[in-house]
Amino acid sequence: MPTVDEDAWRTLEPGTAHPLQRLRAVRVLRDAGINAGVLMAPVVPGFTTQTAKLEATIKAVAEHGAAFMGANILYLKGGTKDHFMGFLGHAFPEMVDGYRRLYPGAYASPEYIGTLRALIDMLQEKHDVNRRARRVPSTKEKAGSDEEPADPEQGAFGF
Repeated sequence: MPTVDEDAWRTLEPGTAHPLQRLRAVRVLRDAGINAGVLMAPVVPGFTTQTAKLEATIKAVAEHGAAFMGANILYLKGGTKDHFMGFLGHAFPEMVDGYRRLYPGAYASPEYIGTLRALIDMLQEKHDVNRRARRVPSTKEKAGSDEEPADPEQGAFGF
């Protein structure tokens, strides 16, 4: 899930499940005791990298109880790069030159990636969403009981 920003979502992921629908699924899994998290990906320069958009997304991830989250910055190689640059040329021609400078190869410049990762790390810390998975407390720990709880049943989920 790259963002909770409505405009960026509609532009980058038409036809996909709404970001909040995906986060509600994380909440259901967490409430069922499953150690679920979120991968914020791709983080797309110029579309989802504004501080307010990143913070709104990371805050929503935290509010939906994700045990952990990761983030991957857009990677462009081969046909994917050709397709994305074609999309930009058609829909956002003013961004093409900037993307060519930022992506001389498959990855954005190391300086850009470092700056963006530092911002994401700071926002994860602010909203207490760690990179590492936090163990889901057992029912016993939650209730303070000495009895060992039964293993949760995966069968409760219908497919």
